[in-house]
This record gives sequence, structure tokens and C-alpha cells, in this order.
Amino acid sequence: MIKTLIAATASVALMSGTALSQTAPAPAETPAPLTVTNKELFKPMAAAPAVSDVSSLTKASEGQILASGFLGKAVYNGDGDNAETIGDLNDLVIGQDGMVQAAIIGVGGFLGVGEKDVAMSPSQLKLSVRSDGKSWLVVDTTKEQLKAAPGFDRSANFTDGMADPMKTSATKSDASAPAPMETPAKQ
Repeated sequence: MIKTLIAATASVALMSGTALSQTAPAPAETPAPLTVTNKELFKPMAAAPAVSDVSSLTKASEGQILASGFLGKAVYNGDGDNAETIGDLNDLVIGQDGMVQAAIIGVGGFLGVGEKDVAMSPSQLKLSVRSDGKSWLVVDTTKEQLKAAPGFDRSANFTDGMADPMKTSATKSDASAPAPMETPAKQ
């Protein structure tokens, strides 16, 4: 009985394989060729001379920073010993002029789950440096104020890290630069 069942199953499998191999695949449509548009990622400042010698870019100048050194770093609500972590610097929005237009702070959640991004004016972000060289990021606000602020949804305006004209508004208002968050008056 088992031999008959195995033989019947093998016969069905062979016949259906033969039948499937005889159907021709549908012809694939040829996609239209893609066009490529190049544009400058960062425009040089008006007063800056054109840099033709790449070797001049190998030395750091005072005041320059590497974004990679700050992305993912904790943000605190002050620079004193009692300062508390209020979030992490998750991203920077950079305009074509090369200037940072917004600092994206992740607040809430646990290990990134349930975290909300908030866009802040970059002028609100400060770097505190202690005499021993240790540094940290400071924003004069509270975790509660960040949680109450409107969220910043990268996917709403950006595709692959660049502002997507299909997602952004048609008007030329500066929607990419967030309004400064109100901070509590110091007492």
C-alpha cells in the first residue's frame, strides 16, 4: 500500500513538473531608461575662495567638528553635576549652504524602541567641555518639554537622506528649519 502511494505521488509530481515547464513565461517589459540629474550637495559660502588643493583639507581648523563624533551622543539638560540625560543626538539637517538647520534629538523610549525624534534649532544645542577634556551636549530644556514637542518624521520629507521634492511642499517657505522651542525661564 505504501509503495503504491509513493509511486502515485512521484507520478503526480513528475507530471505537474512537466506541465509547468511547458508554460512559457510572459515577456518582460523593457523599463524606460533612467535619467540622472547632478546637483551640488553643498554650495560654497560667498566669501570662501575655491579650494583647488585637496591637501589643504587634510588639516583641521579650529572650530571644525566631525558630525560622527556627536551623532548618537547623549544630550543633557545642563552642564552641572546634577544634569540629566534628556535624549540622544540622532541626526542633523544640513542645508545646501552647508549650515546645520536643525538638530534631531531622540527622546523617550528604551534602547531606541518607542523613541520620538524632535527637531530643534541648532542654536539651542551647546557643547560643554570640562577642564579635563570631557565633553557633552547640552540643551536648555527638559525631557518633558521634548516629549511634548511635535515629532520629526524623516520619512515624511526625506528619501535616502535627501529632501524629496515629491514629499515637500511646493512653496519655498523654509519648512526645514524648525521654530525654536520655548524653554522655561530660569529662576
